[in-house]
Amino acid sequence: MSAPKTALVLGGGFAGLSAALHLALAGLEVTLVEREPEVGGKAGEFAAGGFRFDLGPSVWTLPEIVTELFARAGETPPVFWPLSPLCRYLYPSGRVWDVFKDAEATTAQLTPHEARAYRRLVREARALYEAAAPTFLFGHAPGPRELLRYALGGGLRAHPGKRLPALLRQFGATGDLEPFFLRFATYFGADPTRAPAVLHNIAWVELGLGVFYPVGGIKGVVRRLAALAEKLGVALHTGVHVERLEVQSGRVAAAHTSAGVFAADVVVSGLDLIRTHRLLGRRSRAERREPSLSGFVLLLGLEGKTPGLAHHNILFPHDYRAEFRAIARGALPADPTLYVSISSKSEVGDAPPGCENWFVLVNAPALPEAAPAGAHGGEGYAEHLLGVLARRGLDVRERVRVRRVLPPAYLARFAHRGAIYGAAPHSLAATLRPKQTLRGVRNLVLANGTVHPGGGIPLALLSGRHAAALVLAGRVRR
Repeated sequence: MSAPKTALVLGGGFAGLSAALHLALAGLEVTLVEREPEVGGKAGEFAAGGFRFDLGPSVWTLPEIVTELFARAGETPPVFWPLSPLCRYLYPSGRVWDVFKDAEATTAQLTPHEARAYRRLVREARALYEAAAPTFLFGHAPGPRELLRYALGGGLRAHPGKRLPALLRQFGATGDLEPFFLRFATYFGADPTRAPAVLHNIAWVELGLGVFYPVGGIKGVVRRLAALAEKLGVALHTGVHVERLEVQSGRVAAAHTSAGVFAADVVVSGLDLIRTHRLLGRRSRAERREPSLSGFVLLLGLEGKTPGLAHHNILFPHDYRAEFRAIARGALPADPTLYVSISSKSEVGDAPPGCENWFVLVNAPALPEAAPAGAHGGEGYAEHLLGVLARRGLDVRERVRVRRVLPPAYLARFAHRGAIYGAAPHSLAATLRPKQTLRGVRNLVLANGTVHPGGGIPLALLSGRHAAALVLAGRVRR
């Protein structure tokens, strides 16, 4: 069978853009369709009153994944500034802890017991990450052979059968260190109190490899990727809604959309796994699984400057575990962890002079099936969060010039039930993301945050790269 010459990419998030670029660089004729007015998926943008906000992901790690892509195309890559501190942590006791990539600067703020536990846990996170990354991040979705190789090489070191809280206790993470290290599991959509110990590897990506801010914001990188795609000849069609995928003789023969019918030798779906199944007229087993975390976002354009905050800030509650007990009940937490990102700390043009742009995010449960309009909060919960901020010493209610609320229903435009990471990874087996191919459809490959290797900017970019590699290796056939 001849190699594919044309490709259709559904969805213009980071995974879809990555797949389109890698296929175009290999010489394929690529068409990408996106439902929203602009590409980017969850990485949207909102601007009003002189304030600019990135709407979705706000922490960038592993920037080399995108800079290498530009280098391969012979183009100047986006510029990434390393952030220092990586993040500022504020505790209900009044404690403020700045965490740096430099372990000495970080541990200098800790007690001797905390410093020893911090160093041990960072070393453990590094060991877990370096053992797992070749198989679960940078390789194709592992099969039995790859899993056996990992199990023999580093699997026992991954603490099979142990939960993350137990691992942290084993290494001495008590008091303020416990919520600090638990929180990294939420980056993969897990309730950290139920997460398997292996998810501790995520901590190394931030604490050991660093956090970066792209000049021009995250949406700026999206624009650079889109411009590169067009330069390479990718046909970008925005405002196009995919209605169904027509399958004939075991292959996608056509994508029926609001702008007509598109066809290609191969199809890459950058859409949520469950949505892709539904477009095929199927039901996915993923629909029966517990969904990952969702999120509730409050955008605030504030008059004046706020002393004591960095670019990235985490405000912990008195009872971190109570937050996830509420989410497990399907409720928005009354006293949540507050993540506050202020990009104008690094990009002064993101707010008018003397002002700040706050991106406030809290963990939220995924929407119930067939959720009614307004489910999981809106302006009422936004008011509640402003009150929570005030009780924690950050009363900004009289300073608000711009305000926008993005509840889980907003995220449901991009992910089934607003579950950002697909199925919840609450067991060792559940941390394995679904493969990037579907049985019975030989010319379809998947590339998004709900399949291998997972969600978040770097993993979505890798998902697109892996999808393109499957096509080019002939594992996705015409």
